[in-house]
Amino acid sequence: MSIARTLLAALAVAFLAACASTPAPNDIAGAAPALFVARDADSTMYLYGTIHLRRAGDPWGGPHVEAALVQSEEIWTEVDLDPAAQARAQTEAMRHGMSPDTPLSTHLNEEDRQRLAALSQRFGIPIQALDRMHPWMAALTLSVMPMMQAGYDPQAGVDRAIVAWAGEHQKTLRSFETPEQQIGFFANWDEETQIAWLRQSLEGAEEGVALVNGISAAWDRGDTAALEAQIVTETRTTYPDLYQLFFVGRNNAWMEVLSQELDGAGVDFVAVGSGHLYGPDGLIAQLRARGVRVERVQQARE
Repeated sequence: MSIARTLLAALAVAFLAACASTPAPNDIAGAAPALFVARDADSTMYLYGTIHLRRAGDPWGGPHVEAALVQSEEIWTEVDLDPAAQARAQTEAMRHGMSPDTPLSTHLNEEDRQRLAALSQRFGIPIQALDRMHPWMAALTLSVMPMMQAGYDPQAGVDRAIVAWAGEHQKTLRSFETPEQQIGFFANWDEETQIAWLRQSLEGAEEGVALVNGISAAWDRGDTAALEAQIVTETRTTYPDLYQLFFVGRNNAWMEVLSQELDGAGVDFVAVGSGHLYGPDGLIAQLRARGVRVERVQQARE
């Protein structure tokens, strides 16, 4: 089973969430996800590892998470999720994702075209629509559709639930990236890489669901060791280029922003994908390396 395929599908759902409309309601209670707190002399920063893939109605936190949100003055997420940003994301996705002059099928051999036709029928997507997409957009679509059929909803991710909570409680929202930047992670890949991802999506449409189910269960019980092993360690050791692109580079950029926040005063809540918190290049390790005390707020649930 390819962790790379699953990671890309998770990132795809995060991207789709940036293009989605109002999130479906879900409950905060019922799970025990990991929450950390970093403190210096005059600042408090909560670090919450999220997952972008949830089923509608799944809990997105617990009392410890809500208590931290209540204390916080600013709430940070990976990407700007306000309606104006979502509208821009939809426009950019269409502009960069569609390829009217070069049909998708020209990149594929006969076996791949047969797989594409079968998945098109299964997912109810007109083959003509897929054929007008760049390989990255088609791969994104085919990676996400099995998860949506399994009940995962781009509108029900933890990040979106936190943004909805912040709006209801008049909290200041901040973000590390724009939707345009996240689209660029895919659209700027070279054609060879895009086609390789497309072929992975065609060959293993079902594989990601089982792994995401396991990641979701680990997140629910706050099992950070399992999350680190399944998301971070596997990617770092097996796909080092992918790890540098999606984890190290982004973590380092976000760390500079967080350091500036800690230089000031107040309480922040940082909600980013769980893979960005753990491991040797994660935000927790980077904060500790800078002498910041980081502790876990709640222990894992058995």
